[in-house]
Amino acid sequence: MNNLNLLSSSHIIFTSLCFLIIIFTPKLFFNKSKSSQKFLVNSIIFLILVNQGMDLYREGYLLEWKLGLPLHLCDFTSFSVILYFLTKRKEFFLFSFFFGIAGGGMSLLTPDVTYGFPYVGYIQNQIGHAMILLGVSYAMIIDNQRPYLGDVHKVLFFTTLLLLIMYPINYLLGPPANYWFLVEKPIGDNVTNFMRAEPFHIIDIYILAVIVCYLMYMPYFLRDKFKNKNA
Repeated sequence: MNNLNLLSSSHIIFTSLCFLIIIFTPKLFFNKSKSSQKFLVNSIIFLILVNQGMDLYREGYLLEWKLGLPLHLCDFTSFSVILYFLTKRKEFFLFSFFFGIAGGGMSLLTPDVTYGFPYVGYIQNQIGHAMILLGVSYAMIIDNQRPYLGDVHKVLFFTTLLLLIMYPINYLLGPPANYWFLVEKPIGDNVTNFMRAEPFHIIDIYILAVIVCYLMYMPYFLRDKFKNKNA
C-alpha cells in the first residue's frame, strides 16, 4: 500500500474526475424532467448515507468508537446537504455552501488519510466529499441558490457557536477524539502545516475560515455591484 502523494498521477486523476462530476452533472440534469432531477438528488442522498455508514463501521467499529461519531465538520455538512434536499430551506444550503466548498474542496485536494489510491479509506474520502460538493453544485445550478452578505455573517455566527460546543466535547470524549481538528492538526500535507502548533492552530483555522467565507462571497458581491452599476 503506497503512502498518499498529493502529486501522484492516481490522486490527480481521481480528484480531477471528482471535480468534473461535481461541475458538469448538474448541468447535464438542468433541462431534464423533475423525475430525473429527483433521481439525481436521491442518488446523492443515498451515497452520502452509505459513506456515513462506512465511516461509522470503519472508524467507529473497526478502530475506536470515539473516532466514528458523526461530529466532524464534513459530517455536519453532509447532513446539511440532505436536510436541504428534504426541506429546501436556505439555511441548510448556506452551511453546505460555505463549509462544503471550503472544507470539502480542501479534503478532496488534501485527503486526511495515510494511504492513497486504491486504499478504501482514500476512495471513500474522495467520494464522500465529492457528494457534498455535488449537492451544493446542484443547489446552485438547478435550484439557483446563492449567498448574500448577511448570510456570511449568519453562517459565521452559527459556526462559532458550534465550535464553542465541539471544543469541550473533544475533551469530554478524550483521546483519540479530534473532531473539527480542534485537538490536533490533521495528518498529511495540508494548509495546517503552515499554522502554529496546537492549541493555537485553532485561532489560525478560525481566521482562515472567516477569510475564506468572505472570499467565497466576493464573486457574488462583484457581480451584484456590476449589475447595479449598469442598471
